[in-house]
Amino acid sequence: MAKTMGMVGKAAFVVGVLFALIGGIWGGKSVPTNDAVIWVLLIAGILIGLLNVTAKEAAIVLSAAVALVILGIWGFTPAFYPVGDISEVLAENLVGIVCAFALLMAPAAIIIAIKAVIATAKPGD
Repeated sequence: MAKTMGMVGKAAFVVGVLFALIGGIWGGKSVPTNDAVIWVLLIAGILIGLLNVTAKEAAIVLSAAVALVILGIWGFTPAFYPVGDISEVLAENLVGIVCAFALLMAPAAIIIAIKAVIATAKPGD
């Protein structure tokens, strides 16, 4: 049973990353506009948060997720200006991919944060 859940978690991660890349490029400047892509990213994020992250990895994953969500919210920030100078289309695709990754990691971050708070609140360790 545990092995099956581990495989589901890994598959959710791979599918989420692929959909974030494809959906980010397809969506352009903002988050993906296709409802199916959005649902796949959200469900994959939930599965990643539930099945993939251990207590030791929680701080690292939460830090990375916060960075992705902040960049995803801000969209075109000065951080993306050098890429925009090279190619406007490349910059739009890059922002779309970051927004899609933020959409993937936001539900995972919520679940991981809740799991970390619960683990911290347990008496005895």
